[in-house]
Amino acid sequence: MRFRIGSAVIGMALAVSMTAVALAQADDDTPGADDSVPTDTTVAAPVTNQSGPPMLFLQLVDPAEEDVEVPLGTAQLTVRGVTLPGAVVSVDGNLAEIDDQGGFVGLSPIDEGANEIEVVASDGQGNQVTTTLFVVRND
Repeated sequence: MRFRIGSAVIGMALAVSMTAVALAQADDDTPGADDSVPTDTTVAAPVTNQSGPPMLFLQLVDPAEEDVEVPLGTAQLTVRGVTLPGAVVSVDGNLAEIDDQGGFVGLSPIDEGANEIEVVASDGQGNQVTTTLFVVRND
């Protein structure tokens, strides 16, 4: 008998709780999880410009690898690459020539032995991208 009364009380409490939730959702103007938009309703979202300014990049074409060995007779290294049109590129601190499509060519003197050549692209917003070449000049 106690079990039946306890079960009935729990059932009543659950029913009251569910009714309270249903009434609260009915008073709320926001659609529930199972509510759907009628098919004859047109929903328009504002159109925003999804494309921001292009992202600055730096891609070396020649040399394509970051680790390079050159013969002892090579006194300077020519660096070719591509970046964002309008960017400024420096090769080992010297400004590179850049065309209107973002292609650039720069020269860097190299010493005998190990050399580090830093290639930096910068845009008008102050962003920078850097790549370092490791060049070994020997026999």
